[in-house]
Amino acid sequence: MRDVDGGFRAMDPARGRTGLLSAPERRALLDRVLTTPREHRTARPGGSGTRRWGLALAVAAAATAAALAVPELLGPAAQPAYAVTPEPLALHRPGGPAGDVLEALARQVEKLPDDSPNGGTERFVQDSWSLSTRVDGIQVTSAIVPERRVTWKRPDGSETWRVRSLAPRFATAEQRRTWEDAGSLGGEPRESSDSTGPADPADPRNQEPPADPAGMGRWLRAGYETRGAGEFFDSVAERHIDNHFSPVQRAALLRALAAVRGVEYRGMVTDRAGRSGHAFSVASSYGGLPKVQTLVFDPHGGDLLSYDEQLTTDAGALNVRVPAVVLYIDYLSAG
Repeated sequence: MRDVDGGFRAMDPARGRTGLLSAPERRALLDRVLTTPREHRTARPGGSGTRRWGLALAVAAAATAAALAVPELLGPAAQPAYAVTPEPLALHRPGGPAGDVLEALARQVEKLPDDSPNGGTERFVQDSWSLSTRVDGIQVTSAIVPERRVTWKRPDGSETWRVRSLAPRFATAEQRRTWEDAGSLGGEPRESSDSTGPADPADPRNQEPPADPAGMGRWLRAGYETRGAGEFFDSVAERHIDNHFSPVQRAALLRALAAVRGVEYRGMVTDRAGRSGHAFSVASSYGGLPKVQTLVFDPHGGDLLSYDEQLTTDAGALNVRVPAVVLYIDYLSAG
């Protein structure tokens, strides 16, 4: 899930109290949180060292920045004491093992015709939001200001991406009035872009995703120091920022997910882009705060539709009331 700055590899401001979506997404969030320019990288560093820009790091940095920020950076006094956050997904508890649902979906998906890109440049589009959203260095707490990220990935792994803010969202008219009183931060669209050089082919994270469950599991965990369920969900969200998965690879990913301890099936849900899918959640403290991480998969093709993180019992230094959604990503197109 993304430093959201140039690497929406998940944009979670709450990942870690010491503290988006491709190393590029994560970088974007951190840069935005700290409001200092940073070189975005899509080409991940070589070797098997720990991921420097994971969703967890983005959240940790964001949380730290929020806790240490001077009052001026928190925006006008008219902004609410507690940040406006999105409505949570309507998760259910239908019963039955998550593994059974994942295996049934994997069997269905692996029979689909191959839809892998035939070389050339691939295009990926995601809409996302994170608690750390800032406009001109000011943390926006009076409105939900999502972003749309479009990434172009070339055969050598080099990438170019563009991030554009979307129209602010409100649950009530009172929220809109509060936002207007606070200066309508984010009312005007903002756009940024960046690029990276070729990816390091020696880094396993830059190699083709495996087509078997065990290999897929190892590929997803590459770069993580620990092997918990929260890290696994984080990686699935991150790798979908700039990777296209064929039907057999999607089936392998679903089976690898079924082997993760603690995964729970949460029924069919409607994501924030209006699409229905199978939801799977895990409770974790990955990043330092107790949360529920949720992945939503298309019931027909097995594509990842959405990723969501919700703090459950402790917000740390973050100015939200729990439970609170602190990050979501909608994957709109890939390939």
